[in-house]
Amino acid sequence: MRRVLIACVLASACRTEMPLAPQDAGPDVSLAFSIVDADPSLAPAVASSSTRADADRLASYAAAVPITSKSIGHTSVVFRVDFESDAEKLRAAYKPESKRGHKRYRAEVAAYRLAKALGIGNVPPATIRVFRREALRASAMNDTELDAPGVPHALALFDAEVMDRSGRVYGALMPWIPKLEFIPLESPAEKARWKTELTSAGDLTEDRRRLASQISTLVVFDALTGNWDRWSGANVGIDKATGTLLYVDNDAAFFDPIPPLFAAQLTLLRGVDRFSRVLVSRLRALDALSMADAIGEEEPGVPLLSAHGIAAADQRRKDILAIIDAKIAALTEPAVLFFP
Repeated sequence: MRRVLIACVLASACRTEMPLAPQDAGPDVSLAFSIVDADPSLAPAVASSSTRADADRLASYAAAVPITSKSIGHTSVVFRVDFESDAEKLRAAYKPESKRGHKRYRAEVAAYRLAKALGIGNVPPATIRVFRREALRASAMNDTELDAPGVPHALALFDAEVMDRSGRVYGALMPWIPKLEFIPLESPAEKARWKTELTSAGDLTEDRRRLASQISTLVVFDALTGNWDRWSGANVGIDKATGTLLYVDNDAAFFDPIPPLFAAQLTLLRGVDRFSRVLVSRLRALDALSMADAIGEEEPGVPLLSAHGIAAADQRRKDILAIIDAKIAALTEPAVLFFP
C-alpha cells in the first residue's frame, strides 16, 4: 500500500497540500508527531540499535509540554525550547514555519530521514512537531531576555515571524545536543587541506583518514540534498568524544527550484576523487520511489517533499553517480572508492 501511495505522489496524482480540518486535541499541546521517524523499517541500512535509540529519543518529545522558548537563530527563526514531560525535563531546537523561513523546516526532517536510508549517521535526529499556537507562544512569554519595551525577545520574534495553520504551528524539532562544538572546515587553510586530501594524489595520513572520509560523505550528501549553504560558517559540528562530524543546519536543502549558489557545491564535488564504497553502493540502489518512501510524509496524506522535489533529488543522485563513474573510468575503481 505504501508503494502505491508513493507512486501516486511521484505521478503528481496526489495533492501535496491539504486543508487542515479543525480538530479537538484536548489538553495535549502536541497535535501531530511523525510516526515515520519511529519506524526502523524505513532505514534498513542503519544498525537497528541506533535507529531505535533515535526513535525512542524523538518519541520522548511527542507529548512534552513547552515551558520556555528562547531565540537562538541568527539568519533563521529557531528557538531553544525547554519542555516538561512525565519522565524528565527535555530541551530541543525548534524551527517553525515562519515568514522568513517559510517551509524550510521540512528540509531538516527530510535530510535526517534520507541520511538514515543511506546509512549516514552524521545527521542529528529531526522530526515534525506541531503545537497549538497559543501553547508555544506562552512558552515564548517566559523568555528572560527582554527587548527595549520590556517584551520578551522570543515573544517579539514569535509574533513577528511564526506562521500557523488554523492555530497550529508546524516545525522541525531536533533534540538538543549538549555542549555542541563546531569544526571550522570552511576556513581557508583547513578547506585547502581537506580538498587536497580528497584528491587521488593527495597525501592522507592515517590520523586524518576518518575525518576525510566523513567530509567526503558530507560533500556527496549536500550534493544529493541540494544544500547550498553548508560552507557559510558553523554548519558542521563535531562530537569530540567519538570524532564524529555532525551535519547540522540542513534547512537550505531541497529548494525547488534550486538556487544558483548550489553551483559551488557541484564544483566542490567535482574536485573530490575519494569516496565511500558503501555510500556509492547505496546511492546506486536508491531510486525515486525508495527516496520518497524514506522521506515520507509531514502528516498522513501530506508528503514532506513534493513530487517535483523528489524527482529533482533523484536527478541529482544520477548526476553524482555520473561524476563518480567518470572518475572511476579515469582513475580506477580502487582509487575512487577509497574509503569503506
